[in-house]
Amino acid sequence: MRREACAAVETDRLECLGPQRERSREPEVVRGTADPHRRQHERVAEPLGDEDTQPVGVIAVDRQRQVRAVLLGCTQWQNRRTHAARDGVALRAFEVDPSDNKSQWREGVELIRRAFLEDPFSFVGEHYKIPPRSLVPKPLQAPYPPISAAAGSPSSVETAAAMGIGAIMGGLFLGFDLVENMVKLYDERLAATDHPYPITPRKMVAVSGGMHCAETTARARREAKPLFEMVKLSTGAYERLSKLSKDYAYMGAVKDVDFDDEEYMFEHSQGFIVGDPDHCIEQVRRYADMGVDALVLRVDSLPHDQLMRSIELFGKYVIPHFKHPRNVVRSADDVLADIRAARPAHEEELRRFQSKHNLENAAEEVR
Repeated sequence: MRREACAAVETDRLECLGPQRERSREPEVVRGTADPHRRQHERVAEPLGDEDTQPVGVIAVDRQRQVRAVLLGCTQWQNRRTHAARDGVALRAFEVDPSDNKSQWREGVELIRRAFLEDPFSFVGEHYKIPPRSLVPKPLQAPYPPISAAAGSPSSVETAAAMGIGAIMGGLFLGFDLVENMVKLYDERLAATDHPYPITPRKMVAVSGGMHCAETTARARREAKPLFEMVKLSTGAYERLSKLSKDYAYMGAVKDVDFDDEEYMFEHSQGFIVGDPDHCIEQVRRYADMGVDALVLRVDSLPHDQLMRSIELFGKYVIPHFKHPRNVVRSADDVLADIRAARPAHEEELRRFQSKHNLENAAEEVR
């Protein structure tokens, strides 16, 4: 996976989603079209007929062939030469009826968990029927890797919570109130459900327009403005898709979004984190205050040098603020200012120490 293709930022309950410290255990992400030089059993899936779409699901496998993470979702990887995104083209490529898509997804999660928990496992459902088999490779984590699902609608959020898996919310540019309500809905449904399986709850939010950090907020906005065209392209077919099935009806709301309103898009749509490091911290803090566990950031579609500088600034100043505040890189002037401000308290403490020490010496001399 290209480094600038995606990024993940945790808020208050941080676990590392990035490269592992031990080089031999760095995860390799196997998805989409497989490397032809790999053995056949390492392939996950290949596109069927439509070069603009690839199948759903990402499985991270480390170099010791242990499954480390599972991500499920209804995602199309769009080729920019076409506007055929999320309008049924991807579903038709895999002969999926839009009205059956969600039930297939639910059954798929059930199947995956059974495969992780039982050895051998089998499954009989409406969409999948699997005779007794043994899963290879085995999951590294016990009882199984965390499972999360893309959940754009309130009903999908409820479904994920009821199943005890993580939910990746957001992505519709409809504002923070919608996401905050989804987070609350997730918590309520999770707590109200009796779960037959071990659960892997996690509240994640997708910042699908993009993250861009620069030395100043004005510069960050100027450089990130071209992302609006990418957003228009990726959401252009939502209204059409909303008419294919009631499960996608919620997508029709994007027709009311003004994608040319810079202030709304950057500050209120919940689609972007754009600004200097301090402004990015403020924006991330907003999610932390909602109780969000992790952010999934889109970092692409800009010149390579801008992306790398953005990742550097975000990694130096923003992530440490939430993960390890003492490790935030600070300027020498800021450090010196704090040192000068701390001197009076230190000098007072030193004065009290000396006074006490002098009294003790005087008492010793009297004896």
